This record gives sequence, C-alpha cells and structure tokens, in this order.
Amino acid sequence: MLASLSLMSRVAPRVVPSSPFIRSFSNLPSKHEQADHDYASRMQQLFDDNRPSLPRFVIQGQCVKPILKPSRFYGEMKEHIQQAQKSITLAALYLGHTESDLVETLSEALRSRPQLKVNLLLDSLRGTRDSGKGSSASLLYPLLKAYPKQVRVSMYHTPDLSGVLKKIMPSRFNEGIGLMHMKVYAFDDTLIMSGANMSHDYFSNRQDRYIKFQNKDITEYYCDLVNTVSSFSYSLQDKGSTFYLDMEAGVPDPVKQSIHFKNYATKSMRSFMKKWSNVQQSPKDASFDTTLYPLLQMGPLGIRQDERVTLSVLDHVLHAAKQEGTSKAFITSGYFNFERRYSNTIINSKAADVCLIAASPEANGFFNSAGISQYIPPAYTLIEKRFFDAAKAAGNAERIKIEEYNRRGWTYHAKGLWVYPPQSEHPIMTTIGSPNFGYRSLVRDLEAQLFMVTKNLGLRKNLHEELCNLRRGSTQVTEETFKAADRQVPLWVGGASEAIKTMM
Repeated sequence: MLASLSLMSRVAPRVVPSSPFIRSFSNLPSKHEQADHDYASRMQQLFDDNRPSLPRFVIQGQCVKPILKPSRFYGEMKEHIQQAQKSITLAALYLGHTESDLVETLSEALRSRPQLKVNLLLDSLRGTRDSGKGSSASLLYPLLKAYPKQVRVSMYHTPDLSGVLKKIMPSRFNEGIGLMHMKVYAFDDTLIMSGANMSHDYFSNRQDRYIKFQNKDITEYYCDLVNTVSSFSYSLQDKGSTFYLDMEAGVPDPVKQSIHFKNYATKSMRSFMKKWSNVQQSPKDASFDTTLYPLLQMGPLGIRQDERVTLSVLDHVLHAAKQEGTSKAFITSGYFNFERRYSNTIINSKAADVCLIAASPEANGFFNSAGISQYIPPAYTLIEKRFFDAAKAAGNAERIKIEEYNRRGWTYHAKGLWVYPPQSEHPIMTTIGSPNFGYRSLVRDLEAQLFMVTKNLGLRKNLHEELCNLRRGSTQVTEETFKAADRQVPLWVGGASEAIKTMM
C-alpha cells in the first residue's frame, strides 16, 4: 500500500519525505536491476503492439537531459538560438507580447547567419489576441519584414470555430473551441520537448516540464511535424506598414471552408504519419538504451494516437496482474480535469499505487483573475473533490493520492506520466509534451506527446530528480483540504463547471 511505502506522506509542507522509496539504487541487488530491465522490455512491447502508424526511435540515454527550472529552460532556448547554424523551429500556443529579448536574439542569429532558417508555428486565436499591448503577431512582424527569405510565421486556426459561432464567440472565450497546443523547440539537431509556452511567466515562475534530446532523427521528425501543420495554417504576411494572415494557394480556409479544410488537413497529416510509421529503429549496440515513441492527438482531424496508447499504458500499469511488489505511477496536470475514461481507469486501479499532482487554486493561472474566469479555480476544486470521493468509494483511498503544487509566487503548468517498476525507486518510463489528460486535449486541440522508455540508470535518476523537484512544492490533499473556508465552492459553479468542463 502507498501508506506503508510512505510514498505520499509529508513530514512538513512542500518537502518530499525520506522513505524506502528514495534510497540509493546502487545498493540494490543486481536482480532488481534486471527486473527493471524486464519491466522496460514489456513496456516497449506494449508500444510495439499499438502499431500501425507508430514510429520508434532508439537513442542513447546520455543524449537526454531533463531541465528543472523555467529560467534554465529560457537560458537553453537563447543559447541554442545563438548557436544554431541551419534551422530553428519553434511551436507553441503563443509568444508573449513582452518577449522582445527573445525576438532580438532571433534577429541577431538571422543577421549573423544568412543561411539560417526560422520557422514559427503559433495558434491563430491566441497569437493575434491583442489586449492593447500587442500580440504575438505584432511582435514577430518586424522580424518577418526584416528577414522575409529566412523567416516563416504560421498560425493554425481550428476548423471547429467557423460560421455563426466564429461571429458570436467573444475573444478569449473562443479559444475554448480548440487550439494549436503543441510545444516543440528545435535547433539544428537538438530538440526540447515541453508543455511550456514562450512568455515571461513560463521563463521565470510558472513551473512546467522540459526535456532536451540531442539526436538528429527525433528532431527531424518534430520539425517535419511542425512544417506539416504549418502547411495548412495561416501565414503571416507583410502588407507594407502592417501584417495580415493568408492561406497558401490551394489550401481551404478553416473559417470559410471548414469541412473542406478538415479533409485537406486530415489528408496531410495522414500522409505525414504514413511516412514516419516506416521508422522502426533498433538498438545499434548496448548504449542505445532509450526508446522514443512520438504520439499525436488531433481530435478535429480524427487523429487519436495519444489517447489510444495512453489508455493502453494506463490499463497495463494500473490493472495488469501483480508481480513481485506493486508498481507506481505519478500523473501530473496543471488542471485537475481528467477525461472520464482516464479518471475511471485511475480510480479503479488494482495493480499500482498512483499519485496525482495538480495545481492548487493559488497556483492556477486564473487565480484572482478578473470577471467570470476567477471562478475557474473553484471549478477545478469541485472536480478534484468529486474524484477524491470516487476513489474513496471505490476502496482506493490508500492506493490513490492527490498532491497540490503550492509554491508561493509560482503557478503550475506541468503535465506528464512517470512509471516505476515494482520495488524500484527510479522510473523506466515517462511522457513529455502538451496534453493535459482532459477532454480538450483529446477532442479539441492539436497535441504532441513523446513516450520514453529507458534502461539508462543515469537518465532514470535524472527523471526521478525531476519528479522530486515538482513534489517539493506540493502537499498532500486530505479530507480537511476541502473543509477549509477558502475551498467552499458556490453552488452555481457546480452546474457551470459541468457545462464548460469540455472547454477547460
């Protein structure tokens, strides 16, 4: 049981406890290491069984490095921009309108290296939203104007926001219909996969996850993915003194020709997936100990790889027959709003202990915001309370624990999954990418996630350190949590949260 492992208990707020779970792996007998490798092999087989259209890359674990701090993530971004010789690919929901320093770094790189190409992919709704201080598009326009042959700026627009709905949905709220949510940062042969956007808070005090891969093949895959989505996105164009958005010739407009656009974009993505499904790398030698499986989830285009594989992995880890001991799974999302099938699979776990980590109300980006959005954190509290009660009703109150990230002055946006084999203190599998495990991620947004299975002990230790770093800012949720005065949710929020939970 989790309680006996002291997995979730706390000796003090925001401190990860010392326990048998966190001890020196080097002291474990070799049979445990072999058992971990066997567990990893079974996980790899599970992914291989989920073919077709699932590429497999095999790399050296020493070429993978988790980044722990937002400031270090920003530092790595700037360093790689300054060093890139051939290409830079940046895909995110948006670029913060105050990120002039990052744009200037791009400008300096373009000016000093005329052969350098920069490809940026953002969401059209978020990227053109102007609160009076500018937008992603207005910030990038001078860069495009100065280096028209080197810079490409694309903005994806969901086909689900069209016609009358497009006209009546107000700005900001219309983003709930669907977004380009992928986070991909590539520099020549170096890739940083993340869930973080490009803005000041994500570079300073908004905790997310970031993993760097130094490998040509996986970087090429994600650059091709961004290029493919860019091919059916609006492109930022120079109009002399200002900018405008336009579709490439022959590409249907997602707003004016929604159905035709879906068919066109789906065909493009299916072609991309077919091309890369032929990549089935095998280890070249024993040092190639880490396997990568990139997955896509693009509900509007009928592409649901990530959903299918994630459910398969959760079912295997949480419900497979027990072996020696109990495996452990940690799942984190900035927003506690797991899709129904994910929730049910977790709540009824029979073969693994589970810890869920999410933002506390104070660490939610909408905390103390103006207008109706101030009630979003209470809505998440209500959803979390219902999950907590359901786990208890299922007899899994000890097996399933919830922790909330609550670091003063910080918000929380991390998402991912870690799997620990029985009797092991280091994970053999993790995910990194943009999905939040919610309905939106499955149905409305464009998402990219990378599953990684590794036998590399150094990488496993680093992934464990990454998780511990997140948990140092978290505290365990108990019955008393929901009795606190500041956790009382207005009755009307319950009904409203049900009505909009698919957009949260």
